[in-house]
Amino acid sequence: MVTTDPFTTFGVDEFADDQEIKRRYLALVRAFPPDREPERFQVYRAAFEALCDERKRLQASVIKVNNVALSRLKLRHVASAKPFSARASKATVCALLIEGAAHACSPQVSIPLT
Repeated sequence: MVTTDPFTTFGVDEFADDQEIKRRYLALVRAFPPDREPERFQVYRAAFEALCDERKRLQASVIKVNNVALSRLKLRHVASAKPFSARASKATVCALLIEGAAHACSPQVSIPLT
C-alpha cells in the first residue's frame, strides 16, 4: 500500500471538507488499528497530516497537479525528442507549469489535458 497522493489514500475527492476527511480517517483507523497494522496506520496518519486543514489540502492539490504536469512534460518530451536531445524547450516547461497552476487555482474550471 504505497501511495504518495493523500486524496487517493483516503478515497476522497480533492474538494472534500474537514469533516469528510476526518470521518474517513477515523473509519480507516478503526478498520486497521495501529496495533494490528502499524504500516497502514503510518500511511493513513501521513495522509491525514497532509490533508488536516484547508491550506495543507491546497498544497497537496498543487503538488498533485504539478506532478501530473511534470509527467506530461516527460511524456511529450520523450515522444517528440530528437536524437541526443536532453531538454524540453523553455516554452514547453512554462506552458505546462502555467497550466498546472491555473488548474490548481480554479478547481471548478476544467482544463482539458492534451
